[in-house]
Amino acid sequence: MNIAKLSRTTTFRVTLVYSTFFTVCVIMLLGFIYWNTVTEMTRRVDQILLLEKQDFVNVQLELIPKKIEGSIRRDQRHIYLYGLFTGKGDYLYGNITQIPENLPGDGHIRQISLPTSTSFPFRVAMAELIRLPSGNLLLLGHDSEQIMEFREVMKGAFFWGGSLTVFLGLAFGLAFSLRPLQRIEQIQGVCEQIMRGDIRQRLPVSKRLDELDMLTAIVNKTLDEIERLMSEVKSVCDNIAHDLRTPLTRLRALIYRAQQQGHMPVLEQVMSEMDSLLLRFRALLRIAEIENKQRMAGFKTISLAEILEQAVSFFEPLAEDKSIALSMSVESREIVQGDGELLFEAISNLLDNAIKFTPSGGKVQVWLKKGAAGARIDIIDSGPGIAASERSAVLNRFYRGSGSQNEPGFGLGLSIVMAVVRLHDFDFELGEADSGARATIYCWPSALHRFVDQIK
Repeated sequence: MNIAKLSRTTTFRVTLVYSTFFTVCVIMLLGFIYWNTVTEMTRRVDQILLLEKQDFVNVQLELIPKKIEGSIRRDQRHIYLYGLFTGKGDYLYGNITQIPENLPGDGHIRQISLPTSTSFPFRVAMAELIRLPSGNLLLLGHDSEQIMEFREVMKGAFFWGGSLTVFLGLAFGLAFSLRPLQRIEQIQGVCEQIMRGDIRQRLPVSKRLDELDMLTAIVNKTLDEIERLMSEVKSVCDNIAHDLRTPLTRLRALIYRAQQQGHMPVLEQVMSEMDSLLLRFRALLRIAEIENKQRMAGFKTISLAEILEQAVSFFEPLAEDKSIALSMSVESREIVQGDGELLFEAISNLLDNAIKFTPSGGKVQVWLKKGAAGARIDIIDSGPGIAASERSAVLNRFYRGSGSQNEPGFGLGLSIVMAVVRLHDFDFELGEADSGARATIYCWPSALHRFVDQIK
């Protein structure tokens, strides 16, 4: 795996940013601990030296050696420095025989380094040099090597803690980037197959259902739509060539006969065939107009119940002529955003099909229900129904089911319904009823949102 590619992934960069932030936080925490600990340790040593100073300042000069001797005897751990010197710095008494060079006699506590020749178990101390009223100098000190050792430990903690945090951040960033990059390469491979013409390929979706899966699901939905459109284009071309061949042949024969005989009845048949062709092309243009989605700007709040009432009223005379019982039931008066004329046209096509294929004495029911996600329109008839194997095919242009060959029509009614449904981002389903077919329009808010929700 190419390290350069891994380092350019979003996962690696985010991990690196968080690792850097965490490293800064660790260093700040260690620094705070270091500062507080050293300050407290130094304060305690200073406090000890200040107390020692108070004990010695008021002692007479001739008693100071005795007090120093007693203090040294009590110092079981050998961590204190006591020294009495003349005003010129000559040694008089104590366990330290010379004044360190970096310790002036101003009474302030400073850190000093002891000569290597001394026998103390430490080499660094906090000390003060006090000038007594007699002019002599008194040196008081305390071991501070622990403070120095703690400083060295904290320096190591700073270095190793920061280095390990950055190293582990980089390592985990590269490790976490490996899987997404592999998935990207898989997606790239599938996209190359799609670009070579295999439109049936789909991007892989893992079980993790992360943001990359959401994106691939949307792309797959887009590919489904592209494949459907390409299939419809091919189907339209094939069906036009197939369906128009027969009427055009008849039309040519009729024109030829009219040319030879000059009979008016033949011309009437020519006009009828021409009207049939114009109706087919008009239906195709109508589908193209709806699918262009140029009418979405005219969407407004509409009542589904009112549209259904208008459609049912419009088809009542036709249903009565065939002795079909046409009824409507409204459970909830739902309102949606859409184009009322187009929805009326889609429902009219469904009612026209239902009445056309329902035998005399049958019934057609129209239902407006409220589902869990929105309104739904059901149109149920008592006709022969549609075979399960043909329910997807009849939605394509010019396709006519096996039971509709003897009925007038061009196989474009359901294509218009699908165009209207897609324009409104609704769903459409053909199913089976108790005694016939069922056509359902699901007036959900958004088909794409439903699809993304399904993978969550």
